[in-house]
Amino acid sequence: MKTLHLISKNVPDYELLDSGEGKKLELISNMLVVRPCPQAIWKPHLTEKEWSKATSICHRTKDGGGKWEFKKGDPGKFKFKWNIDDKDLNFSMKFTPFGHCGIFFEQFPVWEELYWATKKIASEKGPKEKVKVVNLFGYTGAASIVMALAGAEVFHIDSAKGVLTWGKESLAMNPSIPADKIKWVQEDAVKFLKHSAKKEFLYDGILADPPSWGHGANSEVWTFEDQISEFSDLCFKTLHKKGFFLLSTHTHGVQHEALRNILNKKSQEAIAGEISVAHKNDSRLLPAGIFGLLCF
Repeated sequence: MKTLHLISKNVPDYELLDSGEGKKLELISNMLVVRPCPQAIWKPHLTEKEWSKATSICHRTKDGGGKWEFKKGDPGKFKFKWNIDDKDLNFSMKFTPFGHCGIFFEQFPVWEELYWATKKIASEKGPKEKVKVVNLFGYTGAASIVMALAGAEVFHIDSAKGVLTWGKESLAMNPSIPADKIKWVQEDAVKFLKHSAKKEFLYDGILADPPSWGHGANSEVWTFEDQISEFSDLCFKTLHKKGFFLLSTHTHGVQHEALRNILNKKSQEAIAGEISVAHKNDSRLLPAGIFGLLCF
């Protein structure tokens, strides 16, 4: 059984400076930011004086959301840059009430896995055949843009219209990627898969990062533990026999071996492991989810 620890390293536009007592101190596009981080149950390494230099601070509210305190004014929309294969990608960012900013920084190594898996399939198919992949629960589309850069036609699926618009804004910031490389689809992920299976559509790659719970565009209820088995079966029905399937989750209590068990097939064993973020100046890793990857 192969276990792989995907560690997100610091990059020019992002550094994890410290964490502890339910918070993390980050440098995001040259802005010093404090955000909630429930998994940081240890003591911070840096002093209160260092933490107090933050200019954007998200305070957790009783309803589970957040409220921002901006010492130098709300920065509004800003650009984030990330590089792979000597190519720069740009993403549109902004701070949201839930303490998010449009990108989950632990996903850097996930994007790398997706990029190279897509490139491999594209090289095997040749220039005349399209590589078709699907990003389910796609959020603001960073992973979709990465796979499009690698040569895929991407079907980006999310039930929230707002994040699809956000994703289109990011794509427009990357003129080297044709706009028609990504199909932005507002739909419930399970409904999309059922329609694809009925039409016998096959995809060369599937990325799925399901929430622990949520509602679809038409109030469909999703809970990870109750629906992940049916969901994964639908994914396999629409996955090309030589395609890849990357499944990740942040659902409390679910271990990476559970994802391996979901993905394992007799012909190929899945890779599974943890996702984490490295601190800039010490050896600590901030836990940030689990993943399973099946490549044929």
